[in-house]
Amino acid sequence: MTLSSYAMAEIAPLVRRPVRVEPEQLYREIGVRSFGKGIFHKPPCTSLEIGDKKVFAVEPGDLLFNIVFAWEGAVAVAAEGERGMIGSHRFLTCVPEPNRALARYLYWYFVHERGLRQLQLASPGGAGRNRTLGIDKLAAIIVDLPAIAEQRKVVERLDRAVAKMAALQHTRDTAQTEITAGLKAAFQKVVGGAPKTHMSDVAPLVRRPVAVSPDGIYPELGVRSFGKGTFHKPSLSGLEVGNKRLFEIHSGDLVFNIVFAWEGAVAVASAADHGRVGSHRFLTCVPDPLQATSNFLRFYFLTPEGIQQLGIASPGGAGRNRTLGLKALEAIRVPVPSLDAQIWFDSLQRKAADIFVAQSDVAAELDHLMPALLDQAFG
Repeated sequence: MTLSSYAMAEIAPLVRRPVRVEPEQLYREIGVRSFGKGIFHKPPCTSLEIGDKKVFAVEPGDLLFNIVFAWEGAVAVAAEGERGMIGSHRFLTCVPEPNRALARYLYWYFVHERGLRQLQLASPGGAGRNRTLGIDKLAAIIVDLPAIAEQRKVVERLDRAVAKMAALQHTRDTAQTEITAGLKAAFQKVVGGAPKTHMSDVAPLVRRPVAVSPDGIYPELGVRSFGKGTFHKPSLSGLEVGNKRLFEIHSGDLVFNIVFAWEGAVAVASAADHGRVGSHRFLTCVPDPLQATSNFLRFYFLTPEGIQQLGIASPGGAGRNRTLGLKALEAIRVPVPSLDAQIWFDSLQRKAADIFVAQSDVAAELDHLMPALLDQAFG
């Protein structure tokens, strides 16, 4: 494949279309997401809201750069849906020369590591993530281009892959929504008419104090909010633990992070978590095996009713910190249907989890596919 080298100024020069803002007129501004994630539309705004800000028209086919975040892939191509919209001076509209370059080819080029590196070099450092892309430096970037016919093949191949990935993602999202709705319906069926029992009676708190030794190693466990499960913190030495009280966690424990329980920081410890430790902020409750299962209770506490109960039991504090009271947790009355019904429901949860894991594995493979295709095209 024969390549020819061009400066961006030759193949996709900057084109500015100043817009005169009129009173009583509504305008729609565009934004460009980082990491090649496309364009988004801001809410309609009036001339008063725009004020003295300079704005420019966007046209379908424009190659757009957000000058503040171009260094992390804030690049996109305007489509028909952006016709008549505007962008501030922070959005550069480059128009490819039709006989030399395709907008979508240049987009894919700048999303790839090679083009992204050139954008980074053209964006001097600033505060935080703000690194402004220089207009002259963008114009001077050298791009190696094949013939238009070859560019079109590359674009079709990459766009087709993206479309397939989007379709698979949609199928995955739909399946997860339906499975989640099915679980909720099954849960309501199981708890319908079931008696309620205080947590202190069905799943009392069990503490397993750890005697901390200065030369010991203590692997900590954490619990994510929103029902996202457990995670492993780095191990601490006895010296790092200091005077902090630690408690051992066992597989099957129903674990609450008392600071964020009100937003679903509830999980069941797995076999991989067994023997790890938590501070006093992590409560471990052990269900009576003749009355309830940990996974069933976890599901309950992540329902709207369960979250509400944890919120009531967690008095307000600074920011997101609202501490779950021990006595208040013990006083929560939870539904306790027959053990057989709970075991049946847990089997549904396991099947759903297996499906979600399989779908995540496929998604991970797809995530690796795009970089490979980009390397094939531009590496």
